Amino acid sequence: METAPEKAPLVSIIILNYNGADLLPACLDSLHDLSYPQYEVIVVENGSTDNSMEVLARYSWVKVVRTERNLGSSGGYNFGLPHSRGEFVLMMNNDMIANREFVSVLSRYLIEHPQVGIVQGKMVLPRSNGTLEVCGSFLTRCGFPYHYGYYKPDGPKYQRNYSVFTGKGACMMFRREVIDQAGGYYFNPEFHCYYEETDLCHRACLAGYETHFVASPPIQHLSGVTIARSEKAGFNLEYYLRNMMFSLLTNLELRSMLRIMPLYFAMFIGSMAAAGLTAQWASATSHWRALWHNLCSMKRIRRQRRRMRAIRRQSDREIFAKVLRNPRLEYFLKTFQGRLGEYID
Repeated sequence: METAPEKAPLVSIIILNYNGADLLPACLDSLHDLSYPQYEVIVVENGSTDNSMEVLARYSWVKVVRTERNLGSSGGYNFGLPHSRGEFVLMMNNDMIANREFVSVLSRYLIEHPQVGIVQGKMVLPRSNGTLEVCGSFLTRCGFPYHYGYYKPDGPKYQRNYSVFTGKGACMMFRREVIDQAGGYYFNPEFHCYYEETDLCHRACLAGYETHFVASPPIQHLSGVTIARSEKAGFNLEYYLRNMMFSLLTNLELRSMLRIMPLYFAMFIGSMAAAGLTAQWASATSHWRALWHNLCSMKRIRRQRRRMRAIRRQSDREIFAKVLRNPRLEYFLKTFQGRLGEYID
């Protein structure tokens, strides 16, 4: 069942591209003939040095906006958002291959569930034997996210819709109004990349919205190709950890911080020590740099906490009732060992 044209809000699909000339054709071709009646496609050309612009010139129906340099994913999406007009906005990686129905399914879900501000669709990983990408993530009592469904075969657990703490930014649709209510900005530009979508979802929770995983017809995610090409060892872990720490310290209520952050830091220090003891120097250094960055950012953290208090419409207790779920200890051990696919949700 397709959304009736007269009721279909315009959907702006924003794709971030950095040196993805070989990825763009499959991605854009998959978006050419969607079943959804009203959508626009915008590519943010994020300082590429390959022939991406030559490829994009073949797609006259795609709006292209260019940055002068690589602004990272946070800066790139922030740059692209003002060029979009849609009531709903879909952020999408350039290494995605869509199906005809997924925009219709996600937009219809937002229309039918007014309390939901953000939705994530189902994705599969063709380079990992067709296993699932993250099917939404939950918050845990130690602050680290529980990535539900990651590297798992599809099954009944993931064939339903449910509330989550955060969606996966590779394919996430949100109401434009969420931006105004969740602090007045899209992604924190200082994050550069990693955890920016989780921070947005957390701020949306504070503002009274929910984030849901929607069991849409799965789309393909080649997963991490652009980052793997462009970043040095340890870069992704450093930014992920430092941005997660900043977000938790600024978005949690004081009593929640006193409950969650001691366990968070215990696990953080334990992970850093384990990395050092096993000679994983890039990982150990990334942990230390993430911690030092936040220790040097206490003034910014205090300012951000004041901003978040001003937008809060739900208490942490209300939020946790919907999105807090604790996996077994085995989950964190297998994550550290790089064997997450063996964990059974």
